Formats: sequence, structure tokens, C-alpha cells
Amino acid sequence: MAPSAGALKRATLVLLFAALIWGSMIPVLGALAEHYDKWLLSWSRYILGLPVLWLAVWWSTPPAASPRPINWQRLLRLGAAMSAFSVLYTFGVAHSHPATAAIVLMCGPIWATILSRLMLGSTTPPGFFLTLSIVVAGGIVVVIGTPGRTPGAYRLEGGEALLIVAQFCWSWYSIRAQQWLSDRGQVALSALTSTVASILLGFVVAGVWAAGGITWPTRAPTTLELGMVVWIGVLGVAVAVLLWNTGVSLVGVPVASLFSNSAPVFAIGLAALMGREPSWLQVAGGVVVLGGIAQHQIRQMRSARR
Repeated sequence: MAPSAGALKRATLVLLFAALIWGSMIPVLGALAEHYDKWLLSWSRYILGLPVLWLAVWWSTPPAASPRPINWQRLLRLGAAMSAFSVLYTFGVAHSHPATAAIVLMCGPIWATILSRLMLGSTTPPGFFLTLSIVVAGGIVVVIGTPGRTPGAYRLEGGEALLIVAQFCWSWYSIRAQQWLSDRGQVALSALTSTVASILLGFVVAGVWAAGGITWPTRAPTTLELGMVVWIGVLGVAVAVLLWNTGVSLVGVPVASLFSNSAPVFAIGLAALMGREPSWLQVAGGVVVLGGIAQHQIRQMRSARR
């Protein structure tokens, strides 16, 4: 069943806001990673986001119908998919050239569409594949236009495959979470799965620590750095994951994944506000990405009103 015009409007708002948050995390995480271990940052994001999610569960109105009993095996699998995404993403970025890693990530909507078709046999809205091509192409233009990129920067270093698997893990989580937990509402769904993911990530971080792979900070964080850490946890996990799951529940994973390609566009805008002037290619690519998403949503809204 095609989403209503109202659902499309709500999905557009929540998914753009999620992309805005994730885009803002790119320069923030980059700044924090200069002084703090990436594993500690990855885990702290989930730990800081959990209290906010559970407060939201407490404040929110429970579903009208009683939800099914929790299937703990399924919940564990959902948490494992989230934590696998985080670990594979960390290793994938660490073992890829930044340019090729960004291009692989820009192809995320392709993997999401393939997985959705395989798992659900779902069909896509009219014009979706044209929009998919526009959004992916625009995202790649954004990457190509990165200032300071050296000639011959696009080379494979092995981590790209991990990034593809990471994106499949995230899409699998997004699909199965709606199938298994949507009767509990999007707030509880996000809180439950993020809690399990944080526990599993804690075990991963403990293993990395035992292997001597954790670099502990040598100084206390500044007030600005504390604010940045809270930002990536409260907004980057609690708010953004909730917004993402809400958007997926309204329009499905393939369409929702299109919006994720706008995150780097927002990152460029934030970087510009911080004094880093974007290149004309980045601006042009950003216009293509946002224009592709806009024309798709407008076309769907018009179709829903007929």
C-alpha cells in the first residue's frame, strides 16, 4: 500500500532532520577523533543516547493494542546487526581511502533497495530508480569535489567490502525491526535495539581493550569537547535513530535510504559555517542530491492525492 500524502510529508521532515544530524556528526566526529580513541567514541555515543531514549519511552503514549511478547532471540539479532554495523563501519573507514569510502557509502541506497527486494519482495514507487541514479550520482560529485583531494586518490585498500557489508547490516536491521517490533511503537523499538547494541558494543570494546587496542585520553576533555560528545550521543544516536526508524515505518527502507545521501550535503553546509569554503562541485552535487529527493517526494505526494 502506497503511503498517504501526510505520511510522505512526515517522512520527508523526519528523514531530512536525521540526515541533518548525521551530517553534522561528520565534522564533529572528525574533530573528536583527533584527540580520542575511535572505539571509545563509538561506544560512548550509544551509552549517552540510551537515557534519552528510555525517557522518551517513559513519556510517550503506549500503543493502543498490547504488543506481542518480546522475542529475545530476535532482539539479540537486531542489536547484533546494529553493533556489527558500527564495528564494520569503523574498520571499513580505517582501512579505506577517504574518497573511495565516501563513494561506497554514497551507494548505500542501492544496497538497501536490493536487500528490500530480496527480503520483502517489495516494489518501488514509479520513478524511484531514476531518483536513485540522480541521488547516487550527486553524492559522488560531492565526494569528487572535496577540496584538497590529491590526484589518483581513488584506490581500493580492502575496507570498502566491509563498508558494503556494514550497509547491508543496517538495512537488514531497519527492515527486521519494523517487522518484529513496530507494534511497540518507534520509540520503544529504538530504545530496545539500541540498548542491546550498546551492551554488545561494550563487549567488543572490552575485547579491543584487552588486546591493547584502546588509546586512553591523556587529558580531561574541554567544555566544548564534552558538548560535542553529548551531541553525537544524544542527537546522533537517540534522536537520529528514532527519526530514521520513524521514516522507515512511513516510506520503507529504499526511499528512506535516499535521504541518507543528503547527510554529507549538510556536513558541507556546517563546514562552511565553520569557515571551510566548499568547492563548486560540492555545491552542485548537493543541489543534485536534494533536488532528486525533492522531485521524488513531490511526485509521490501528487500521486497520493489522486
